[in-house]
Amino acid sequence: MASNFPKLPGFVPTHDCTRVDHKKISHVKLDKVMNPKNADVPLYALPRKPAADLPKAKDIKSMSFSQAKFQNPMGGEITEQFEPTFVKLDKQVLRFTAYFQESVVESALENYRVRKVIIYYYLEDKSISMIEPKQMNSGTMQGAFLKRQMVLKEGEAASPFEFQDFLVGETVRIFGRAYKIIDADAYTREFYSNIGIQQPVPLPLPADNFEKSLAKPKPVKDTAMIDFLEHSLGGGRVASQKQFLDNDRKVLKLYAWSEGLPYLIHYFLADDTIEVREVHLANDGRDAFPCLLKRQKIPKNFKGLSQPGLNPTIENYFTEECFTPGEPFVAYSKYFDIASVDSFTGRFLAERYGRHFPIKDLEVPKPADQVPVQIPPYNGFGDENDSLGYVYRLLPKPPKGDFFKYVDNEGKILRYTAKMNTQVPEDMERRFIIAFYLADDTLSVYEPPVRNSGIAGGKFLERRKYKSVNGLGKFVTPGDFELGGQVIINSFSFQILSMDEFTKNYLKDHMTDQLISTSFIHC
Repeated sequence: MASNFPKLPGFVPTHDCTRVDHKKISHVKLDKVMNPKNADVPLYALPRKPAADLPKAKDIKSMSFSQAKFQNPMGGEITEQFEPTFVKLDKQVLRFTAYFQESVVESALENYRVRKVIIYYYLEDKSISMIEPKQMNSGTMQGAFLKRQMVLKEGEAASPFEFQDFLVGETVRIFGRAYKIIDADAYTREFYSNIGIQQPVPLPLPADNFEKSLAKPKPVKDTAMIDFLEHSLGGGRVASQKQFLDNDRKVLKLYAWSEGLPYLIHYFLADDTIEVREVHLANDGRDAFPCLLKRQKIPKNFKGLSQPGLNPTIENYFTEECFTPGEPFVAYSKYFDIASVDSFTGRFLAERYGRHFPIKDLEVPKPADQVPVQIPPYNGFGDENDSLGYVYRLLPKPPKGDFFKYVDNEGKILRYTAKMNTQVPEDMERRFIIAFYLADDTLSVYEPPVRNSGIAGGKFLERRKYKSVNGLGKFVTPGDFELGGQVIINSFSFQILSMDEFTKNYLKDHMTDQLISTSFIHC
C-alpha cells in the first residue's frame, strides 16, 4: 500500500531499529515486511480449472538412474502440476456491465447522458480497469476509461475493492463517480455460484435523449408506392395472370367530349387501367399536353385525396362493364360524354354486354381558313430578309445564305463606270464606279474624288442589296447593267458608260444574248 512517509532512510515505519541481523530474505517475505497490511490473495475456487500441462511419461529405458530408482516421496503418482497462486489466478477476470450518468449543460436535446462502461476485476492482484464502448457521433472520447490499477474504497478504511463489492443492482463509487452494475457475463456468474453467491437477474440499460435520437424509426411498408415504382420501371405483377395473357394489347377506344373539348379514352383490358388523352387541332390555342390523365386505375366513388403517408383503401374501380350508352364516364369528378367508339370496341361491348355504341371517328370541327400573310412594305432599315423573319416567325432566326454560291464567287466583282442622269449642271460631270459582288448579290457605289470640283468624293452608296424600280420589287442583278442603258438604284438614275476587262470576260462566259448585247461588250 501507499504510505504518507517519504522513502528516505529513517522514515520507513516498518523498519525495526533493534534488529542487528541483516540477512537476505526472500522477496515474498520482503513484501510482507514492507506492506504488512497487504493481505495474501487466497486461491479461489475457480469454476473452470486450467488444463494440466504435464510432460509425457518416459519409457523405463529412457529414464535416468534417479528417475527409475527414486519414486514420489509423497506417495502416489503426480496428477497435478505445481503452480503458485498468482499463476493460477492469472487471466482470471470478472466482467461486469455498468453505467453512470453525466450531466450535460448548454444543450437543448438533453440534460444528462447515460454512459455505459465495462468493469474488469482481476483476481490476481485485486486490480480494476474500465473500458467505455465506442459509439458513433457521441462527441466524447471513448475507449480506455480507467487504466488497470488497484482502487481503494472511499472512507477511512482505505482498503482495496473485493469481488464481494460487485453485485448486479448495487452501486459502486470509484474515484467520485457512482457506477450502477446492471449485468455480468456467464463466467462471472459461474464464479459467484461456485462460492455460494447468486448474482441477480440483469437490469435494463436506461435510454437517454441522445440514444433515442439515434434510433431510426421503423419504416412503414407502403404497398401502393412499391407497386407504383415497380410498374414505373417496367416490372410489377398484375392481379390476374390469365387476364393479362388473354387480353394483352387489347385496348378499348372511346371518343368523348367534356366542357366542349374532344378527348380520347383508352381502356386497357390487360389490367383494367384507363388513360385519357387530349385531342389537339391546328391552332386550337391550347398547350400541347398529350395526356389529361395518365394510365391508372380509376375509382368509382372518389371522395378526395387522402392525407400524406396514408394508404387509401379503394376496392371498387372502373371496369369495361361500366361503359353504358347515354351515361357519362366520371373520372375524379370530371364528366366525359361518350360520343362514339371504334370498330373493335363496338364489337367487343356488343358481343359481351349487349351494348351498342355509334361506331365512327370523332367529329372535330374543321380548322378555320388560314389568313394569308400580309407582308408590310420594306422600311429601308437593315436587310429585308432580316425584317421578313419577324413576319413569318414569332422568334425570328437569322437568314441563311447560299453557302456554295458564296464559296464559288468569293472575290468576283463586276465593276461599271456610270454617270448620273440629271439636268443639274453640277451633277452632269460626276462619275461613279458601281461594284456588283457576285458572292451575295450586293452592290456599292463609289465616287472618285475630283480636284476643285466642290464635291467630296468617296462612298456614295454603302454595300447592300438594292431593289430595282422597274423590276416589280426584285433586287438588282447583273442583267440590269447594259452598256448605254439606264439603271435606277435607291432613286438615283445612272447611265452605264463602260466596264472593266474582268466584267467583259465574265459576261461573255455566263450571260446570254437576251441580257446583254455582244455589240456592247466589244465596244
